[in-house]
Amino acid sequence: MANNEEQQGTGQQEQADLVLEGGKVLNVYSGEILESSVAVKGEKIWYVGGHLKEQGEGTLRLDVSGKLLVPGYVEPHCHPWNIYNPVSFGEEACRLGTTTLVCDDLFFYMFMGAGLFEEFMESLSAMPIKYFWFIRVIPQTPMEGEEEVFSAANIERVLQHSLALSIGEITRWKELIHQNPKILECMRFARGLRKRIDGHTAGANLDYLGVISRTGVESCHESISAKEALDRLRLGLHVMLRESSLRPDLRELLKMVRENPSTARRVMLTTDSSTPAFQYRSGMVDRLIGMAMEEGVDPVEAYRMATLNPATYFGLEHRLGGIAPGRDADILVLSDLHHPTPETAISKGRIVAEKGALAEPFPDMNLKRFFSTPAARIENNWAAKPDFFEILCREKGNGQSVQFPVIRLTNPVITRVEQVEFPIRHGCVDVSARKGFCRVATLNRHGRWVANGILQNYADRVDGIASTFNTAMEIITMGRSPEAMALAVNRTLEIGGGIVAVEEGRVAFEFSLPLGGMMSERPLKELAEMDMTLKEFLTARGYPFHDPLYSFIFLPNDFLPEIRINRKGVVDIRRNEILWPARTLRTA
Repeated sequence: MANNEEQQGTGQQEQADLVLEGGKVLNVYSGEILESSVAVKGEKIWYVGGHLKEQGEGTLRLDVSGKLLVPGYVEPHCHPWNIYNPVSFGEEACRLGTTTLVCDDLFFYMFMGAGLFEEFMESLSAMPIKYFWFIRVIPQTPMEGEEEVFSAANIERVLQHSLALSIGEITRWKELIHQNPKILECMRFARGLRKRIDGHTAGANLDYLGVISRTGVESCHESISAKEALDRLRLGLHVMLRESSLRPDLRELLKMVRENPSTARRVMLTTDSSTPAFQYRSGMVDRLIGMAMEEGVDPVEAYRMATLNPATYFGLEHRLGGIAPGRDADILVLSDLHHPTPETAISKGRIVAEKGALAEPFPDMNLKRFFSTPAARIENNWAAKPDFFEILCREKGNGQSVQFPVIRLTNPVITRVEQVEFPIRHGCVDVSARKGFCRVATLNRHGRWVANGILQNYADRVDGIASTFNTAMEIITMGRSPEAMALAVNRTLEIGGGIVAVEEGRVAFEFSLPLGGMMSERPLKELAEMDMTLKEFLTARGYPFHDPLYSFIFLPNDFLPEIRINRKGVVDIRRNEILWPARTLRTA
């Protein structure tokens, strides 16, 4: 009788929906691995312990003898707009054990506005995994109407949503040094809501980092060495250690944890959202945990960095990050401690993946409905002309020359300025007079203005390629032929956005991005194939780096060194100086 009363007091008399029995549980709270059964009721863990009473016929029982149960993984910093979309990215994450994503709102907010973006966040809540968001307070490149779109009132409205966890990715960190009043106001508002403030401190020296920390920034994911990560920790920041296609630095960064084990409690692991081919080939957070163990990090700490630590950082430890009564039923079944890719993934109390395959596709949420706003549409009601891509220099005559500020790529995203002399022909800079250079332009998606430049160390043998995929939400085009560049741009308009290359007057490569010109609805595997095809195409025409998609993304931004091309023109970022101005094409 007493035993029955004890069971009733513990809730064991309640019939579970799912029971996992016969296995061991990694307890991230105590650091132990314990033989335990786990009962799930609805979307919550109901019971964890030894003896579990018999359940009724309605309970699904899983025999996990010889297996290890760990919490679902948490991705603390991702950009689910890198050709893929939140649903296709989420499906890939889910099948590999990531059950919670903390996502960048940038393009979704810019396309949709506050009200529709709030609806978008809520619609994703119907998916088998959890989507939370970090909220930008600034764009990544100068934009028309920036003050209104990113007003304090709009940002504060979105921050109040329960799915918004933090201010994130403050790329213009020098604005913090200069005490930008709007950014500081938004940060104060976020702190009042007990929400986090995630930084982006690439290139900041120790003195600047101290000022940034003093303003209230609480984390950074931009360390590229163990020393940089330790510097940030010493200033009170949490650090997210990154392994991405652009910055595959994790093994170097993990030296900090291996050599200073006590730092692990303030460390998280992130993919920072890589290109589709890298993401599909390399895995998700599961791979990062495996790398941490390979680098000598204590296995329990490796799992904590992808579960309990991010949950605690974002104030969600009462729900996520561990296997304990009352927590969300996000549980992974592993073959053993050293193989973090799950055999079975359980999210929100349901089996969502087995043996690396989804139990079923994610529900259709009609993504196109959210990308039908004027800001998101690519409209085919104008046409680019070859002369858009001539670099005008009418103050000089034939036979004269001009020193032009060339954008030289040193890797897929970092640039240097080179002053190079080019001859003038018919009032325009004659780019073809020198080998190894091609034209580049940032063109307004409505055809209102163009910024013209010259690019070195790109694919100098491509006739013309155009992309609506970039942080400016405009059109980037490169090539040696203004005619081919115009044809490529016009084809991107016809297909509603995407990446198009033209050779000898014909389309040689095409991939449509119907969601705002930034994203596809295709599954990640297909996007990975497209990514590889694009790389092969550009490599054959002189592109020397590994990540052409990132060259599109970052050429128009306003925070990475040294020289960029955006709506202002060719701009020296460090000096905030326009080196060659953009020009107006039409006023309406």
